[in-house]
Amino acid sequence: MTEARKIYFAIFRRAIPPIVAERFAAANERLERAAGPRELAEHRRIVAECADLEAAEVAGRYTGRLKLLTRKFRLMVYLAETLPENQPFFVNETSSFLTGLWQGFAGGVRTIFKLLKGVWLLRGVARG
Repeated sequence: MTEARKIYFAIFRRAIPPIVAERFAAANERLERAAGPRELAEHRRIVAECADLEAAEVAGRYTGRLKLLTRKFRLMVYLAETLPENQPFFVNETSSFLTGLWQGFAGGVRTIFKLLKGVWLLRGVARG
């Protein structure tokens, strides 16, 4: 369950709701059964050792590594988007061109920063 808490916190910066944790645990079993032993070992290592899972996931997605981590992040987003308290992460309720432009720019800069940080963090993980 520690993995679910870490992934949820990396995405939403708050504690995981019990219902999401339960659903994640059930679906997580299927994801792990489908993964190979090497992929599973790399995944467990990065989850245990990495200080910034979000950066590791971004780097893994762009480099084609840590596919299991990316699948688990997608699963967590899929499960969490149904909760009303998470709607501000998925729905923009204001309409402003300048705000949208700024948010797009800031998001791009943040993604580049996370990518660079993630590549640095993944340097110790063997290629899968």
